[in-house]
Amino acid sequence: MRFPETPREGTEAHASALDRMTDAREAQRHSRDASDAARGTPSEPARARDLAAADEQLAAREAWVSWIERGY
Repeated sequence: MRFPETPREGTEAHASALDRMTDAREAQRHSRDASDAARGTPSEPARARDLAAADEQLAAREAWVSWIERGY
C-alpha cells in the first residue's frame, strides 16, 4: 500500500525547514573554515569532529526538506 503524496511547499513547516537547512549550511561552512584553520594544530581532531557533526546535521536538514516537499 502506498500513501498519497501531498506536497507541502509553501507551508509554514516548509519555510521553517528551509530556514533550518540554510542555518545548517552556514554552520557547516563555519566548521569547514575552522577545520581548515586547525590543520597541524592540537585542535585539529576536535575541529574535524565538529565538521563531521555539521555534515551530518546538514544531511538531516536536507532530508527533512525533501520529505516535506514530497509530502510523505
